[in-house]
Formats: sequence, structure tokens, C-alpha cells
Amino acid sequence: MHLVEGNQAAESGALVYGQSVTDACIGWDDTERLLTQLAQAVRARRQQ
Repeated sequence: MHLVEGNQAAESGALVYGQSVTDACIGWDDTERLLTQLAQAVRARRQQ
């Protein structure tokens, strides 16, 4: 899991801890929001 959104080039020298050097990723804040929405949708679906 990456905490910093986006990605960075491994050759850039000073790397940002927690940021991917391969694929661009969503950040922790967006991940938390997404998982909250998913959990709410699952609960709503199970009540039907």
C-alpha cells in the first residue's frame, strides 16, 4: 500500500517515502473514502 498518491521515477535521486516507483496509485485519503463508500453500499445491499 502506498500512502502518497501518484508515482515517481526511480532514477530521480531523492525518492519520496510511501510513493510508488511503478504505477500511479491513489493516496490514503482517497483509499479511506473509497472503502467507506464500499462498506456503506454493501450494508445497503444486504438490507434489501
